Amino acid sequence: MGMRRSELSEQMKRGDELMQLNRAAFERNTEAFERNREAFERAMAALDRHEQAFEENRQMFEENKLFIRELTRRNERVVQDLLRGNQKFWTELRADLKEGRDESRAQTQALLALIDRLPPPAQAA
Repeated sequence: MGMRRSELSEQMKRGDELMQLNRAAFERNTEAFERNREAFERAMAALDRHEQAFEENRQMFEENKLFIRELTRRNERVVQDLLRGNQKFWTELRADLKEGRDESRAQTQALLALIDRLPPPAQAA
């Protein structure tokens, strides 16, 4: 009941072929695994770079928020100073105009008083 020698030889050949195919597949799998490992390392390095860039951008964003806040405060102070200066200017201008009107009125009254003291034109001749 044993196998004949030719059948055994055929099975041995087939076993050797399968073993060679298996070795070739193992080598391909090993190479693919190595390529995947290298790709994973590159992806991790890229992720590290992206995380670092994100952190730098976050820090710059925070710094810009502080800068904008300070700039807004300064602008508000400048606007307030301009408004106060403008208000002071108009107050002083109104006072000067009132003083000018009062002085002009006083001069007009003095001139009229002088004119009233002059003799009538007919008597002057």
